[in-house]
Amino acid sequence: MILDAHNQFSNSQALTSAADSTNLIDLGAVRDIGTGEDLYVVVNVEVAFTDSGSDSTVTVSLEGDSTTTFTPDGIQALFIIPALAAAGDTFYAKLDPGSAPLQYRYIQLSYLMTNGDLTTGTISAHLVHDIQKYTAYADNITIS
Repeated sequence: MILDAHNQFSNSQALTSAADSTNLIDLGAVRDIGTGEDLYVVVNVEVAFTDSGSDSTVTVSLEGDSTTTFTPDGIQALFIIPALAAAGDTFYAKLDPGSAPLQYRYIQLSYLMTNGDLTTGTISAHLVHDIQKYTAYADNITIS
């Protein structure tokens, strides 16, 4: 997986309450990104999430807007991170190239807490072309 600083939503961003990503991505004049290609949002938990009640979750959504003030014109829900996500946990969401957020000039991530705020937790998030999710399995071949 190749990470690009220009496609980074969050860099070691602490998440203890609802927030938007620290960075937004300017799609500029090329708004049909990913046409014919798979694009993913990848969120990596760097510092484990803790919660006094152990039932909070973080809903991650992609938002698009025509201005940097972000009253989102388009939203795509991506995934939910459980309250006790451990450091090193990684979450992936494949983007739909025709989704509403990608039709606007600016995109960012929104982190919404459910069932209360977290005590600790830090994440990094990126927009990437490919994901690091390869798993090797035994091939069950016997060589004599």
